Amino acid sequence: MAYSQQTIDTVKNAPKTLGNQLGRWAVHLDFPVTKIAKATGASRQSVYNWFAGGEVFVAYRPIVEVLLTILKSSSTADEAWRKVCKQFDLPT
Repeated sequence: MAYSQQTIDTVKNAPKTLGNQLGRWAVHLDFPVTKIAKATGASRQSVYNWFAGGEVFVAYRPIVEVLLTILKSSSTADEAWRKVCKQFDLPT
């Protein structure tokens, strides 16, 4: 499901934090928030807060950094999800 225009605008206008970078790549690939939440163990609301420039708490930073690397190196959301599942040992 595509991101709403409101979410896209929020991501575009937010400060460039670690979470916002993740949001920019997620929007670019149309990579779902639910999958980011599943991979990190964070709530969907937390992920949206990160996208809006909110702080990524220390416990989540390593996972978010890995996710960001995966999204940057992927050309599609499906490819990214396969890499995420392999990295974090999640079912596809």
